[in-house]
Amino acid sequence: MTTQVHFRMDEQEKAALEKVLKNVGLTPAEAFRIFAKKSIEVGGIPFEVSQPNQRLKKAINSQDYVKFDDAEDGLKWLNE
Repeated sequence: MTTQVHFRMDEQEKAALEKVLKNVGLTPAEAFRIFAKKSIEVGGIPFEVSQPNQRLKKAINSQDYVKFDDAEDGLKWLNE
């Protein structure tokens, strides 16, 4: 027996997702089934999901900006 799963997402994100999936030969339904099976197999989300640390949260909500010329310098700053 099968059942349906419905969820909502932003229209632009949906279009972008469909484009990515089409490039790898999948439909959103097929991709979701793969995600669900892998989640069951590993007993959780099958990829790393992390939350920003306190310093990054503060920076995101701040009106002060720090400019970096190099991505590595920015990452070092975030992880200090």
